[in-house]
Amino acid sequence: MGRIGKVVRFVTDRWFIKTAFFLFFAWACVQLWRFAEWARGNGPSVPRPEAVAGILPVGHFTSFFAWLKGGGWDTLLPAGLVIIIAAIVTSLFFKRGFCGWICPVGTVWEGAASLGRRLLGGRNIRVPRWLDLVGLSLRYVIALVVFGFIARVSVQEALWFRELPYMWVADIKILEGFFSPMFMSVIALAFVLSMLFGPVWCRWLCPLGGLYSVFGVASACTVMRDERTCVRCSRCNEVCHAGVDVERAADVRAIECDGCMECVKECPVDGCLTARAFRRFVIPPWVWALLVVGVWLGIYGVAKLTGNWDTTVPLPVFQQVIRSGLLEQQTPGFF
Repeated sequence: MGRIGKVVRFVTDRWFIKTAFFLFFAWACVQLWRFAEWARGNGPSVPRPEAVAGILPVGHFTSFFAWLKGGGWDTLLPAGLVIIIAAIVTSLFFKRGFCGWICPVGTVWEGAASLGRRLLGGRNIRVPRWLDLVGLSLRYVIALVVFGFIARVSVQEALWFRELPYMWVADIKILEGFFSPMFMSVIALAFVLSMLFGPVWCRWLCPLGGLYSVFGVASACTVMRDERTCVRCSRCNEVCHAGVDVERAADVRAIECDGCMECVKECPVDGCLTARAFRRFVIPPWVWALLVVGVWLGIYGVAKLTGNWDTTVPLPVFQQVIRSGLLEQQTPGFF
């Protein structure tokens, strides 16, 4: 492999991409905190980062369903809608591509699971299959309840919610809540559990993962296995962090598959496991990575260029809302 090939392989590695998105999100969180401090009069002026909108899924999904019902585009905080649409589109094309390649929360729990495998001799503790199925079912029950409730919110209520000043600063409120003793304790517990049993939040609890899994099943691109050349080495199953039985599937349509491409890379038989579009066109793993990132950044770029990313709430209004003490109030039940 030449130097260029090594560079391409490095920059299209899933962990490189996931880490890059995580570091960007962490930077955006720091910038949002600095923005809040500026609004309080405690620091220099910094632009408000919109990428942190991803930590408000309930609020923005309320706006998303209102948009689908004809309530119009959210011009006040449009970034939340863009992130939701990008995650759905990515899932429709590349399995649960958002979960597998982009989600910063998932990166933390996968990192914990990876650390646990190193400490536990190469693999996380595997729970009985029946218990795993119960956990998986719980995630979809949570997703059904959460999104079923949100979808029932009337357009009028959703539009009112968009204009609620608390909504404009809820990301700051949640971000500052991350440092509370209770939240830090929950994070520490979840990290330890993920080290032991794998990413428990992503696999058994996350409603967003449950929703995007449904779109991922209908993905135009998937991993296919050639039964004639398969040597039954089980290496594909061993590297699958989602617990998919790749070795027995002709077309990996498992709802848990997030298109990580680890099985394709690990397969010792050339051409046995391949990622394909519409079951015909082969997609090399490095091209798959570029397509996932390209679709995600492409949607962001279009939103940015068309004025559908940045907030239209004036900065003086943010200052007034933050200085009014609204951040010290309790989070509404909507969250």
